[in-house]
Amino acid sequence: MAANNSNQRPAPQNSTPDMTAAQTNGNISTTHLSDIDYGITTPAAADETVPTCSGNGENAQNNDYGISLPIAPEGGIPAYPGNTTPTFPTFPVFPSFPSCPSCPSPANYGQVRFLNAATNNYTINITVDNTSYASNVGFGTITNYSRISDGFHTITVRRSTGMRAVLLQQTFPFSANEKYTMVLVDSAQGGLNMVQVASTSCNTLNANTGCYRVANMAYSGSSFDVMLYSHDAVFRNIGFQEVTAYKQAMAGSYQFYITNSSNFTVIRELPVLVIGAVTTGSFSNEPLVSYQIDICARSKYTSYLIGNSWSNNNFRVLTVED
Repeated sequence: MAANNSNQRPAPQNSTPDMTAAQTNGNISTTHLSDIDYGITTPAAADETVPTCSGNGENAQNNDYGISLPIAPEGGIPAYPGNTTPTFPTFPVFPSFPSCPSCPSPANYGQVRFLNAATNNYTINITVDNTSYASNVGFGTITNYSRISDGFHTITVRRSTGMRAVLLQQTFPFSANEKYTMVLVDSAQGGLNMVQVASTSCNTLNANTGCYRVANMAYSGSSFDVMLYSHDAVFRNIGFQEVTAYKQAMAGSYQFYITNSSNFTVIRELPVLVIGAVTTGSFSNEPLVSYQIDICARSKYTSYLIGNSWSNNNFRVLTVED
């Protein structure tokens, strides 16, 4: 049985070319054709030129007549008529976004300490975000500085003994490279309140001067003046929970007096504290308490006025270095 070869082409019936048809058909060249012309081999396309292939659709027969296609350049697929293969664009590379310069690093910390200026007769424990920072802190006691991370933190105050119920819970912001004193005071509405005192400004000190300020943490409705022995006013009308600005002070020893605020408008504050200034006269109000401090060069200090005259915790002045 003869094999069925579908790829064989039928032999031409007449091996002699029809020259008359060639001469009368306008689509056929009049050039003499030889037997070799019936075995035409199409030359390969040059590398720079993409060949034009008709009928190269998906339904066309796989017959390239010996044509060699050039290699497609990198980065794309050659396009030619009938090519149904889609070409996909190259997407741009998106730039990387810089890190936020305002976002704090976990290594950035400030410092915080606590002063109990509330006139209760019991000691307290203080936690920051459930971490213990101070225990058994009595009235008039100030702790050492401890490290605290940049951000918002919740401070909780409890009694050290007994039921240990929560007396106060407040949230405060803290900044890196800053020092804070958190002062627990008697609230004007009853109960407790906490005041945040930042140790800002007065950082450009020279070799001969320091800085000094006063904070009134005594009781609601109080207002005080701070006077020198020379009767010069250093700070006037310091209200409850108010903290004065720092003032420059020549290094040395100073004697201060606390009086109730005076209504005399002629009294002026000293812009700078200088030892040796002498003024004749007397205090407008009787001094409530006097105290002496030594101000060192390149250092800053705060005097906290705490207590009252009707409780077991008498009115007093607590001066600390910031």
